Amino acid sequence: MSQPYSQPAPATRLTRGVLLAAWAVLTLADLAFVLTLGTNAPNGDEWESVPALVGREPPLPWLWQPHDGRRLPRAASLALFRLTHDFRAGMVVQVAVLSGLSLWLMRLAERLRGGPHWADLFFPASLLHTGHWENLLTGSRLGPALFAVLVTAVGVVALRTTRESAFRSGVAAGVLALLLATTGGFGLVAAVPVAAWVMYLAAVVRRTGPRWRAAVLAGLALLPVAYLGVYFVGYRPPARQPIPGEGGTAVVLTAGQVLAMALGDGVKNAWTAVLPALVLLGGATIESLRKDWQNPANRPAAAGLVAVAAGVVGVALAVGVGGDPGPWARYGLLAWPLLGLAYLVWVKRGSKWVPAALCTAAALAFPPNMFAGMASGGAVRLQLGKIEADAMLGLSPPRIVSQNLKGTGQEERAVRAIPMLREARVGAFAGSGTVEDSKLWRLAVVGGVVLAGFGLRWVWHLGRGVQVERARELFRLQHERFEQMLLLAAAETGKPRGLTWAGCEITGDAVLARDRGTRQIVAFVPVVVRFEPVAGGEMEEVPAAREPRPATAVFTFERGHWHTAGRVVFNHTPEQAVAAFGPQYAVLGHHH
Repeated sequence: MSQPYSQPAPATRLTRGVLLAAWAVLTLADLAFVLTLGTNAPNGDEWESVPALVGREPPLPWLWQPHDGRRLPRAASLALFRLTHDFRAGMVVQVAVLSGLSLWLMRLAERLRGGPHWADLFFPASLLHTGHWENLLTGSRLGPALFAVLVTAVGVVALRTTRESAFRSGVAAGVLALLLATTGGFGLVAAVPVAAWVMYLAAVVRRTGPRWRAAVLAGLALLPVAYLGVYFVGYRPPARQPIPGEGGTAVVLTAGQVLAMALGDGVKNAWTAVLPALVLLGGATIESLRKDWQNPANRPAAAGLVAVAAGVVGVALAVGVGGDPGPWARYGLLAWPLLGLAYLVWVKRGSKWVPAALCTAAALAFPPNMFAGMASGGAVRLQLGKIEADAMLGLSPPRIVSQNLKGTGQEERAVRAIPMLREARVGAFAGSGTVEDSKLWRLAVVGGVVLAGFGLRWVWHLGRGVQVERARELFRLQHERFEQMLLLAAAETGKPRGLTWAGCEITGDAVLARDRGTRQIVAFVPVVVRFEPVAGGEMEEVPAAREPRPATAVFTFERGHWHTAGRVVFNHTPEQAVAAFGPQYAVLGHHH
């Protein structure tokens, strides 16, 4: 009688399904939010952008205006408006960006951990809520979302960096740092410590590899610094630049409020309770990285993560120095990467409690974030709806402005921009009350295809995982049948010569692997085989011929059933047998 198999790891398909469903529902909820409350009318500083967007001014000088440095977000906004003729295009793209970031990080956490976990709901719960309303309802405010993606991407690069991969990681981080610098002043602040880390990687590479690689990394590290010098050429502060804060205490308090906004606008009034928890989390994470630093092999990754954290904290301090009276909802995405990367660091370290605590915090903050977003978004929709209604009635620009924008600081810009919007027939400014000139549906289709692609990729991985778990379960339940199957198939091979197959006993768990060439699932099974010499054969007088022999049997999973050709690798464990075949097979864990 063969030994029973040990119980396999719990199936993960339900967990993956719940995570995917949560991601899809929250993505659709955010999309409904921007399409319901967003309007095809300028909001806030967008009034200044109208001449360039509608083609009344050349785009290049507007893109290079030095007072805010949001060159990459402005270029994206210009392309989106020219494509769709709709200010809501940027809103839809922000939802797509945050949705894609959330899904990517859930998949990354699964790979780091070796399987999905319910705590990975942290990502959609903290990214896909309407507490980001100030960004979501301003189509041109792409900067914070791009900042969050780029900073998180640098952190992920750092998390995976080793001394052997220092050059590759440095190239990726250098490119990301330059892109980060073009997202605005906050991006510049965060890019400087990242550039310093790339320079550190250049020093590592110089000691372990060709000098030209170190020179490449040094050049990439200097690019954000050079851009910083160009940034201040012709710099002029915005017309409504906040008065710089007075005293270190005020700066620190404002920075603390900004960092607490990582959990969303709904908890900003509770920032004094949120901030100590974040400081505790940050201290524990930095201490874990300090311990990593003691091992030279881990220093590149630890240094990179500290650089990213320093950049985000530097952004918060810069807001405090600037004297901005916030905290504004737009700051949430600037501080969020600290939470996201802390989550990944602790997942990689094998911790369950820290990710669970972060997920719980995001879940508790989710309802107030949604409430704050709906309330504030409703107010924005009401104001811009009145502007659209007055525009449809054909009221003069000065009257529209006096009735709706008085005291906002946008009066002169709006009076100048409204005739341009009418001439370009943008939304309600066309006077017909329709938005038939909008091509937002094009972007919605493209965005839907992209997000569907992300979702289908997840479903594909889910299907493969289900296939693996089904194959594993079938083997566990029917292994006695497979013993007989192996005996019959092996006997037909006629090997080994002079012996007949007398018995086979499966002695442990199968190691599943995927054939990289055929993509089939293959089971490497530990067995003990007994032989009987053929009567009158040359092996009849050999005593060792009857001794049980350990081996590994090979089975393949085809069309929902296990098959074998009687292939057996003697004197090898399943792990040794897989290794003997080299790169042909990729071992599948329970999370696959």
